[in-house]
Amino acid sequence: MSMELSRRSFIKHGIIAGICVYTVPALARFNPNLDGSNSLVAPELASSWKSNFKVRFRSDAIAKVTGEKVYGRDLRSADIDGWPSQQSWAYYIRLNRADRIYQGVDLSLLAANAQPSKIVTAATLKQDNVELPPFYGTNMLATEGAMPDYIGQAAVLLIFDDFLTYHRAKNMLQFNTEIIKYGKQQPLVAAGKDPWGVWRITREQGNAEGILPDKYSPLQNGVNFPNYVDHKPFWPQADRLGTPLQQQMAVAKDIQTSLTDDNNFVLKRDYQTQFIDPMFMEPECFNGWFDSKTQTMHTIPSSQSPNNFFGFATSMLTKGPLAGKVKNLVVHSPFIGGGFGGKDHSILPFYGLLAAMYCEHPVRMANDRFEQFQAGLKRHPFMMTNQLAIDKTTGKFQGIVSNMELDGGGRENFSSVVAEVGASALQSIYYFPKNDITAVANVSENPASGSMRGFGTLQTMSAMEMMVNEAAQLLNIDPIDLRLRNVIKTGQLNTQGAVPTSTEHYAEILTQAQQHEMWVNRHQRRKHYEAKHPNKLFGTGFAICTKDYGAGDDAPATYIELDKSGRIVMGISAVEIGTGAQTSQAAVLVDYFGRPADTINLAEVHGWDPLQMINTQSPFTMSQAYQDKMQQNPRWTPTIPYASSASTSAYFQSKATENAAKVIFEYGLWPAAKAIWSKLYYSGDLAAMDFGAMEDAVWVDGKLSAKGMEPLPLDMLAQHVHQQGLVTAAMVHTFNRWGWVEAEFTVEGQQQTYQLDAMAIKYGHGADATKKKLMTSNGWHLLDRNKVNYPATSLNNAMVVYYAPCATLVELAVEKGSGKVEIIATQTWLDAGKVIVKELVEGQIEGGLVMGIGHALHEYLPPGEEGPGNGTWNLNRYQVPLATDVGIWQMNHTILPSFNNSDQRKGIAEVVMIPIVAAVTEALYQITNKRFYHLPVTAADIKEALA
Repeated sequence: MSMELSRRSFIKHGIIAGICVYTVPALARFNPNLDGSNSLVAPELASSWKSNFKVRFRSDAIAKVTGEKVYGRDLRSADIDGWPSQQSWAYYIRLNRADRIYQGVDLSLLAANAQPSKIVTAATLKQDNVELPPFYGTNMLATEGAMPDYIGQAAVLLIFDDFLTYHRAKNMLQFNTEIIKYGKQQPLVAAGKDPWGVWRITREQGNAEGILPDKYSPLQNGVNFPNYVDHKPFWPQADRLGTPLQQQMAVAKDIQTSLTDDNNFVLKRDYQTQFIDPMFMEPECFNGWFDSKTQTMHTIPSSQSPNNFFGFATSMLTKGPLAGKVKNLVVHSPFIGGGFGGKDHSILPFYGLLAAMYCEHPVRMANDRFEQFQAGLKRHPFMMTNQLAIDKTTGKFQGIVSNMELDGGGRENFSSVVAEVGASALQSIYYFPKNDITAVANVSENPASGSMRGFGTLQTMSAMEMMVNEAAQLLNIDPIDLRLRNVIKTGQLNTQGAVPTSTEHYAEILTQAQQHEMWVNRHQRRKHYEAKHPNKLFGTGFAICTKDYGAGDDAPATYIELDKSGRIVMGISAVEIGTGAQTSQAAVLVDYFGRPADTINLAEVHGWDPLQMINTQSPFTMSQAYQDKMQQNPRWTPTIPYASSASTSAYFQSKATENAAKVIFEYGLWPAAKAIWSKLYYSGDLAAMDFGAMEDAVWVDGKLSAKGMEPLPLDMLAQHVHQQGLVTAAMVHTFNRWGWVEAEFTVEGQQQTYQLDAMAIKYGHGADATKKKLMTSNGWHLLDRNKVNYPATSLNNAMVVYYAPCATLVELAVEKGSGKVEIIATQTWLDAGKVIVKELVEGQIEGGLVMGIGHALHEYLPPGEEGPGNGTWNLNRYQVPLATDVGIWQMNHTILPSFNNSDQRKGIAEVVMIPIVAAVTEALYQITNKRFYHLPVTAADIKEALA
């Protein structure tokens, strides 16, 4: 890519550990510019994704179907403008077992024309002082003479100077286990490690209403962590007057005792979920090149979290063979081709960076599907023992006790946080007066599990819904009635003692499902179907859940610029991972500009440098006193980076986008409109005219109107804004810790409070000299906030407060002889709050449904040496659902309307896959009269149950 690499250009951008860092889009020579200026597609077609001032389809749809959308997976060095055409190739030899001492590899079988140009081992890394970023742990490569940390661990890096040599060598090495030398068997490394994390959520209500204050809760009393004995959590004796943890144990003991009350029916069950691979269409890849002439490291990672890559990559580059040689780090941020969480904080980009550190030429590392199964992040398997207590008379839930253990694999990644989120999600849509929920994220010899879609909640809420369905059957209560009796009500507290802040449609969804023909007529529909298909059995199942969204340290940023012709360019911190964030954020602008943005720049990292923000400690561990002290600095924020995960774009990214748009409207478009109307209708004092409230102004067919005045097109307004030197652009940053930051800013002499902690603006070309002198921060006028109020650090203990509910009814049939399942029809209800683009939401519903069916019936990876870490897994063994498996022609849905226009948007990308899992297992029970407590439920399981 052509770009100036001078000192002047880099001084404008961020500096981390002495290295200037810069991000640019990954544009290949054959790829169109962001504005489509060199596209081979006609401009009219390229821009047809929006018309009549609305979004018609995805902004990248035309590029997709014409092949002009280029993913990181598609790129080679010859494709990148400015890179040398000669390219090297990197290949990692990985270990297929972890129970024996690793004693090196034997490469003697490689022919002369298949020899690597460089071999890098753990000894090389030790000699050169190369270390992984601390987030990922240690032992980037397995050490000769020591035990491997896990199956699939990288042992040797081979670098080849051309593709043919690389290809020959890979064909000889990939499935040849004889090249790896092992010694005697030893205990697993994992057996000698403490868990990645342990969480215990204990709460006892303080009143019958279930509202504040509690008798005991994490939010009120804090979160406590145990010591470890023999690498297991040690829970001390209960003591009401003891340490905080002993006091918590006293409450937990009381809860356990109370559940056995004679008035209670107690259901105790064990549940097990499986390893799952994200199975995105494009396996991970990396391109890197160290340009020694400019001392610049160029990287193209396929990551959902490029912000984090900056800091981690610089920490690696300050050591090793390039220590002191790298002055600039450029991250070319490409389209990544789907993620589902599997590309969030993945370790692969750092193995690619390692190869680039040891390579003279541009180097490419790209997993094939075997390698992706072996090395990629997985979904955590859970083992759960749940006890649900229900009043026999009222059917009201009295409490839940749960012990969860999850397999985090050989590297931590987000295992501790997944345990926390899974535990906090167990309650689903229900209110519990008491709960004691423990989650332990264990170390194992398996490949690392991470933040795959669902983030622990799929596992725990599926189990909860299975329990509710079974409890309803055993108590002879209609399963939807049982749910209606126990739905959490407004103001009632979640299991952490926090008040959910989003308004939900739980009862409405349940009522609609109860009245739906698939439910009302389920017995008749079964008789009709089985009469028509005598070789099949028919069942109906239902489940509902509510998924949290957000991470507790969400810090989105947006910039919007309006040119004099009315064209809108915006940049967002989110990465497009298939959710449609690029399109939806463009659509958010319709309320403020009358139409979507024209150009949307994604994955901006150092586009926000004009805000000059700094962050210091982790927002999860800093004290309130520290936050109070640091927030006096108008440049300080709890966190700057922002990863595209946790369903954050619709709600969190939109908050930044709306605020930026609002600033331009308030101090640009609205003053311009009033001035134009004044000239049209009145030549006197502008203040004498009644334009109505700014909030009442409306856009109709791309024109702004208020109080019945002449509608004004955007291009006319934009021209006036520029001529008069009004606000034409806004750049903003915000922060959310289960509540939004609020700060006061002075804009154009007016003080106003925004849910932001940083803001910069630009003025039109007609601005006077005084205004122009203010635009000194890379062409922006950086504003100081007058005062700020960040959410309290104690809200970290809330763990989650934002929820989005989803429910699914499923009709399925089972073939008697084979046990094969056929999905006949599904009906999904989703509360997405204020919908931005309906079609994108519908796409999420359908895609999520398919993923959930895969989890319930098909997808499975065994643990240990037979699992994916051995390098032999591919789609010939790993079964994903196909079109014939998902009832594709009868995927029906209802998107509930928002309560009002002020209802918040909700993150729904994860919740849409969850309820189908328990709905399927319930339908199978209706057919087999057998409860399944493990996933997936295979055809063999069903066949055995029917025998």
